[in-house]
Amino acid sequence: MSVPTCHPFKAVEFLLARGSLPVLYWLKKDILGVPADRDKKNLGKFGARVRILESQRPDGSWTKNASAGSSQDERTDLLAETLKNVSRLYDYGCTRDDIQVKKSVWYLFSSQTKEGDFRATSWSEYTPGFHALTLEILCRLGLGKDERVQTGFHWLMLHRQKDGGWAIPCRTIRKKEIEKRYLDRAKNSARPFQPDKSKPFSHFITGLVLRALTESPQWRESRQCRKAAELVLGRFFKDDRYEDRRSAAHWEELSYPFWSTNILCSLDALSKAGFGAGEPKIGRGLDWLLGQQNSQGFWESRANNAAFEDDLWLTLAVLRVLKRFSLLVL
Repeated sequence: MSVPTCHPFKAVEFLLARGSLPVLYWLKKDILGVPADRDKKNLGKFGARVRILESQRPDGSWTKNASAGSSQDERTDLLAETLKNVSRLYDYGCTRDDIQVKKSVWYLFSSQTKEGDFRATSWSEYTPGFHALTLEILCRLGLGKDERVQTGFHWLMLHRQKDGGWAIPCRTIRKKEIEKRYLDRAKNSARPFQPDKSKPFSHFITGLVLRALTESPQWRESRQCRKAAELVLGRFFKDDRYEDRRSAAHWEELSYPFWSTNILCSLDALSKAGFGAGEPKIGRGLDWLLGQQNSQGFWESRANNAAFEDDLWLTLAVLRVLKRFSLLVL
């Protein structure tokens, strides 16, 4: 790895001067290692947190559409919005002991199928990406040992490609087979498409699974996690093998929260999986990431309609990665 050209301490100073209450809380807790009890207490009155909690539906879910019902399309929207809001509530200092978080966790578990996966599509097809995101957030809330979460991880192990990675099942089969089913409405309730496991993995999907694995104390040091990490690392800055987010340009998308697979969230997972900055491919990724710091000292979010608050969270995420790789010694 070459000598970094960025100034991580400048980023710390920037967050201390401009950070919002939750950003400052995590900065003190994860980066500076100083007491943050007062900040945590004040988070209970933080405006964005209060607004999210006030908009929760009685069943523990959230939606963008106030008139949403229970159709499959609307159910998909409810699950996606609930997942996003639970993630944000965690960032805003909520824990699994909070009553409304418990309700939202119950709602997520209510979507788990008898097979063990979390599914969020109009036609009830397998969605390993959404499944992995759900497991990641549940583990972050401290539910990694929950039997239902472990069932979810075992489902992942049963649905790997032969090369050790993951892909969206319906992407691995002929398009004509998919079109044939959905032209015949009577077959719409058929069993989900099974993957052609001989087809190569998707780094987009495998990157999501890797994050879930590294968030789990039970799976973080497993050989399956190590294999997934090596597969993702081997695809840095390359096109994916499938049409979903195929372009290599997606590696350079910087945003937080992590909802896709890019350099930053992959480095975040690899740092938790025990990889070091001395590994050449990780070094290349870190060099690229360090080079994205702007002259003011922070990293700018490339998400659509990103606001300054998104830049703060993104910068905090970068600092967490640098600290785990021992590139930010305080």
